[in-house]
Amino acid sequence: MATSADRSDRVSVSFVCRGHPSVAATHAKTLEVTRDPEISRRATCVLGVASDHDDRALLALRGRVDVLLECDGERDEFSATMSPFFLGADSLVFRRGDGLRADTFAFDATQTAATVDRRLVSRLASADARLTVTIRGTASEPSPGALFVVALPIGNDGDIGSRAVQVLERVDLVLAEDTRRLRALARRIGIDPARATSYHDHNDAQRVDGIIERLRLGARVALVSDAGTPLFSDPGYVIVSRAVEAGIAVCPVPGPSALLAVLSASGLPVDRFVFGGFLPRRSSARRQALRELTALGCAVVCYESANRLAETLSDIAAVHADWRVCVGREVTKIFEEFRRGSAQDLARELAQEQLRGECTIVIAPPAGTDGEVGAGENATTHDVDALLRSLLEQGVPASTVAQALKAMPGVGRNEAYERVLALGRGSSPRR
Repeated sequence: MATSADRSDRVSVSFVCRGHPSVAATHAKTLEVTRDPEISRRATCVLGVASDHDDRALLALRGRVDVLLECDGERDEFSATMSPFFLGADSLVFRRGDGLRADTFAFDATQTAATVDRRLVSRLASADARLTVTIRGTASEPSPGALFVVALPIGNDGDIGSRAVQVLERVDLVLAEDTRRLRALARRIGIDPARATSYHDHNDAQRVDGIIERLRLGARVALVSDAGTPLFSDPGYVIVSRAVEAGIAVCPVPGPSALLAVLSASGLPVDRFVFGGFLPRRSSARRQALRELTALGCAVVCYESANRLAETLSDIAAVHADWRVCVGREVTKIFEEFRRGSAQDLARELAQEQLRGECTIVIAPPAGTDGEVGAGENATTHDVDALLRSLLEQGVPASTVAQALKAMPGVGRNEAYERVLALGRGSSPRR
């Protein structure tokens, strides 16, 4: 493996692969070299095996690149565009198409396995053949980078995925809600993350323009919150929305989430649910929020601090005394616990305890109701209209809101769309 930069500051990376008797090189969409010493069904696109390429050296390549293939006096060359999703891989895949894919090293390639010089391919049909691959950056305009949205452990460090680790170590910049917490996690799990800078609700307006500019110029950037998946009651919406508007690729790196963890262990019917984030602090506002969130008659999940948990459960009891509740506290941490029962009973129990930590609450309709909320029951027409209007004001498409309304008992398709359209116009729908 060799890496250099010429006087034009263009990065050049060279590495060597071996040939293989099964090389066929007939694939018309891709071309591949791999660290794998053997190949089977991929033989139609693989040119070289046992590659000694260095991932970190290849990460220095950005934008358009020229690729030179040489073996035993034969050679061929082509160009391609580096994928911003590439962070290291055993197989380097060059694709003909211009669409981004997660398993691609470079796209928009001018050669595929099927079009490479046939004399070069014939030389590679031997285990003793040596293929030298040289990739050199060009002086072309830079292509955009990628924003990785990375989930971090919510309590148990062992929950971090290998892909998340790779992203944290190999991107150019990590946007962290709290850089101290990120560094503490990195020390515990034994990794050396890329340079980190603070990015949170109080400074995103000042930093977002500079970050977007770096992304435009090809930077790979990771976004993390203190724990769990960013944007779910955590910072990140501004940078993600701006990246999407700018045509910059956004790549999720899924993993731990308190929301999904508690839903999965709640024992309640959660095939349909509404996420309410953190509820208002004042009781009256909290009760109104609960009425709106439960208007569709499906499960509701929200976050709450331990010191307000009993008060919130009392409000849930006041709004829906018969709904079932599951509270997950300190999930995946040492003192993890789940409490299940009625909101009233749980409020009475927890009011006597000194609780700490973070809590996730799931509430669901009583068994046998199928989540139905009818006239004169838990939600009034006013409650439903308030929820629909809130969803529309948050930018949820009217068609999506109408689909959700149509799922309620006694509401037909035409009525649902008419009602949503009327609310969107600010008028009162016909009853």
